[in-house]
Amino acid sequence: MVSSVILLPAGPGHAAPVVPDQAAAAAPRPTNFGLHAMGYGTLIKGGDIPVSSGATGFAHIACTTLAGLDRSNGLANVDLPGLGEIDTLTTRVKTIKRGPRVTSVSHHALAGITLVETELGSLSLGAVESTARVWHNATGFHSAVHTNVAGIVLTPPGGEPEVIAIPSPGEPVEIPGLLRITLGETKVDKRAHSIFARAQGLLVEILPTNTKVKVALSRARMTDDVINSLMSGYAAGLKGKVLNVEDDTIVTIGRTPTKPLPCEGTGGVVKQTKTVDINVPSAVSVGAAQAKVFGVQAGRRRARAWTQGSIAEVNLGGGQLVIEGIVARANVIRRPGKLVRNSNGTKFVSITADGEPHEIPDSGTLEIPGLAKLEFGVETLIRGGIEVIALRITLLDGVGAVIDLGVARTQVKKAIL
Repeated sequence: MVSSVILLPAGPGHAAPVVPDQAAAAAPRPTNFGLHAMGYGTLIKGGDIPVSSGATGFAHIACTTLAGLDRSNGLANVDLPGLGEIDTLTTRVKTIKRGPRVTSVSHHALAGITLVETELGSLSLGAVESTARVWHNATGFHSAVHTNVAGIVLTPPGGEPEVIAIPSPGEPVEIPGLLRITLGETKVDKRAHSIFARAQGLLVEILPTNTKVKVALSRARMTDDVINSLMSGYAAGLKGKVLNVEDDTIVTIGRTPTKPLPCEGTGGVVKQTKTVDINVPSAVSVGAAQAKVFGVQAGRRRARAWTQGSIAEVNLGGGQLVIEGIVARANVIRRPGKLVRNSNGTKFVSITADGEPHEIPDSGTLEIPGLAKLEFGVETLIRGGIEVIALRITLLDGVGAVIDLGVARTQVKKAIL
C-alpha cells in the first residue's frame, strides 16, 4: 500500500552516523538454517556521473546459522556526488528464533531524497521504505515483502512544485529528457530447501547520463541445505577506484561482473556470469570479464569451494602494455581438523610491452614510469579462506587510482549447528 501524504526531504547537511534505538537482543543461538540479510539506502550504478558509488547506510549479516543477531547502520544528510542529497536513512538486519520459527529480516527507511538538479528541475522524494522477511516454521518456508513511497514532487526551474502520480508496480513514470521512476520492485524465490526475498523501494534512472539509482533495498535469504560448512565469498572481473576524466574526480567501480558464493554452496555445479565489455574512464581499456563460483558439501565436516574471476584482456597506455588471459582463482578445502587454501589456477596467458613479450618479474611487481604500477598475484589469507587478486593496477598520474582485475574470494567455515 502507498500513502498519499507527501513528505519532502530536509535541507542539505553533512553526513553523520545514525544510531537507531534498539531493544536488548537475546544472546545468539544456533539454528539448523543458513541465514543472510542485507540492506542499504542508495546505490548508484552506470552512466556518466559517476561510474558507480558504494551503498549508503549498508548493513549486512553474512551467511550464519546463528539467530539473535541484530545490526544497524545509518546516515544523516549525505551528498550523492553529482546527483543530489539524502535525508536521514537507517538500515536494520536481524536473525530471530522464537520457538520453532526462525526468521531473517531486512528493513530500510529513508526519510527523503532530492535528485537531479538540472536545467529541467529537481526531483524530491518523500519517505521510502522497504522490508524483506523470510522465515521457516512447522509448515515450511514463507516470505513477506513490502515497499512504500510517501510522495514524489518535481520542481521546474523558477516554477511551482508539481506532484507526480506515484507509479504502479511494473509501470514506470517517465519525465521526458530527465528521468524514469519505477516503484516497488519485489522478488521472492522459493525452492525446496531455500527461500529468497528482495524489496526495492524505487529505481530512478537519470536519462541524460544513463545513471541508475537504486533506493531503499532490503534482501533476506535462508536455507536448510547447510550440512556443516558455511560458504561465502564471490568472484568478480574487476573492482576499484578510477579517475573520472569528465570532471577529474575519483569514482568507484563496483564488482563487475560479480557472482556470490551461496551459503550452502552450489551443489557441485559451476555457476557463472559474464559481461562483454566494461567501460573504465581512465588510461585502462578492459575486455570481456567473467565470474564463476563452485561449492559442494562433501560430507560430515568436509567441504570444497572455489571462486574465479577473469578478464580477457587489459590494455594500458594505448598499447604500451597488453595483458591477456587474466585469471584469479581462490580454492578452499575443509577437512576434519584441516583447512587447505591456495591460489592454484591463477594465471596470465601473455604480457606484451611495446609489442615485445615479457615475463612477470620475480618481485611480482612491474612499473611503467609515469603510467602505472602492476602487482601480480596479490593474496590475502582471511578467516576460513583466501582472497586472490590476479592483477592490481595503480595509476601513476598523481591521483593514485587503483583497479583490481580478476578477483576471487572464498571462505569455508565450520557451521555452528
